Amino acid sequence: MRIQEIIQEFVPCEVCGNSDINNFYFHVFAHRGSEPYVKCCECEEEFYSMSAKEVLLRIERERKEKRSSGQVISKYF
Repeated sequence: MRIQEIIQEFVPCEVCGNSDINNFYFHVFAHRGSEPYVKCCECEEEFYSMSAKEVLLRIERERKEKRSSGQVISKYF
């Protein structure tokens, strides 16, 4: 999933009606446990992105699986 696809879910802005995709940006709060948000630059409203969170969780799961399978193999060498 591309960032533009995530932002597109929130265009137009529910608060101010901004429909210019270039006036939105995507960011992740790492200190909140990788919480993804899309922010409207017109009214400063932030929207939580469930679809981006699902992608982040899937990536994290895959990374953990790779690490655990790599650790098992390394014990034999």
